[in-house]
Amino acid sequence: MGVGGAGVQGYTALQNGNVMHRGVTEGVTLMLLALQTGLLDLHVLQRTFLLSIILFIVVTSTLQSMVEISDPIVLALAATGNRSPWKHLRGVSMCLFLFIFPSFMAYKLSHFFDMDFWLLIMVSSCLLTSLQVLGTFFIYSLFMVELFQDGGVERMDEIIYGVNAVSRVLEFLVALCVVAYGTWESMFGEWSWIGVSVIIVHSYVNVWLRAQSGWSSFLLRREAAHKIGALPRASEEQLRAHNDLCSICFQ
Repeated sequence: MGVGGAGVQGYTALQNGNVMHRGVTEGVTLMLLALQTGLLDLHVLQRTFLLSIILFIVVTSTLQSMVEISDPIVLALAATGNRSPWKHLRGVSMCLFLFIFPSFMAYKLSHFFDMDFWLLIMVSSCLLTSLQVLGTFFIYSLFMVELFQDGGVERMDEIIYGVNAVSRVLEFLVALCVVAYGTWESMFGEWSWIGVSVIIVHSYVNVWLRAQSGWSSFLLRREAAHKIGALPRASEEQLRAHNDLCSICFQ
């Protein structure tokens, strides 16, 4: 009863309370980058190079959208006990692609270009995508272990919540590092209104909203755990006497 009940608000809040609006930062970055560089006034070679960077931003946003679509599908395969090998193979293959490809893109970018604020935003977007997929794959593995293990995994709900919490904290730290680097570069390096605008948008969307969502989830989780912990626990004799079982886990 405790495992199912504690997850009603905590885990759901962490999943549905995610108000990061992935792709917003990339869209704003794309618009400001085009304005700052004067895309239409550039020479052909410069325009081609800039368009390749813009294409990279579009691909990054597309990958993040693919993660949001595939995440519930992959988790549902394991959580519902689906035993179709083909469906699991497709889901796992998609997770591997969404983990490896953004990491490869981030490596190539950092390898060929000198690090600056604009490059750091694009690299961080790739890292955030890989981090989210890594958390999804870990939870999927837990569900699969529980599926083939008699008696299930102890404190499964707490483990899942912990994995999601660690993933969100890492994403928050990556976003915070981007803002800190951009602020430092604006103060002691090249300053521009475009750069400051990106920092403000990034701070609100990827730092403030992340922190607000995480804190709200923590409060809901704590309240749910407190309410569940306050309920009296039935003894084995009472359960046998009433022939009763948990309406969630049927144990």
